[in-house]
Amino acid sequence: MNVDYEKCSECGLCKANCPVYRALLDESVSARGKAKLMKGKIESEIFFVCTLCKACKQLCPANLDLDFADERAKLAANGKETDANKRMIGNIRKYGNPFGKEGKKPKELHCC
Repeated sequence: MNVDYEKCSECGLCKANCPVYRALLDESVSARGKAKLMKGKIESEIFFVCTLCKACKQLCPANLDLDFADERAKLAANGKETDANKRMIGNIRKYGNPFGKEGKKPKELHCC
């Protein structure tokens, strides 16, 4: 997905719906914070903090779909993923869930 981050006006309305921002109260984890990083072409592990829930899109006046999955994929391809992310992907591949609990593994994995 190719998102034009330049269209983000940095109004901050996205923060009201972001569950991660509401839990951490850290500007960098909000969609606005990540859009600023994208505009500055700054790679950061902060992209792994996003839940990809798209709650930020609900209040965005530009209706931007700030999906950070592509940025995560680029970071992982460059060896810049977090240890927690590596464990989660390993658990999904092995157990079919991110928690590492035994369960029924799905036939297809769409994340990794």
